[in-house]
Amino acid sequence: MKPIARQLFKTFLFSVIISIVVSCAYYAMQNKGLDQDLKSILPSLSESVAFLNIIIFVMSLPTLFLANPAYYNNLSVRLVLYYAGSIVFLITAFRLEQLSPQNKALYFITAATFIVVHSVFYYLMTKKRSLKR
Repeated sequence: MKPIARQLFKTFLFSVIISIVVSCAYYAMQNKGLDQDLKSILPSLSESVAFLNIIIFVMSLPTLFLANPAYYNNLSVRLVLYYAGSIVFLITAFRLEQLSPQNKALYFITAATFIVVHSVFYYLMTKKRSLKR
């Protein structure tokens, strides 16, 4: 269980860092030519992205059940446990009607980054386990 927990924590850390960078780039592209400075929005943007990543991290905690070999060896259960939380977050974010388009974009960037980073670690995990056999 420790390797999976460590991997999930690394996913969270890398996702926060990459999400902040991508969100800042998105903000800069959206407000190009305006007098709004990125320095003024960076603290609140970073805080928002970190909070969203915490939510996705908590929703991805069922990944820890993969420490059980019976769950890990069943591919469909493994995929559901591994990706369900982040996919449900993404779907829920798009279904919320009270979010502005800019907020939906921020939610999408954060969720997509988490899923991509999570997928990289999934690939590394399955590759490592297949080499042990």
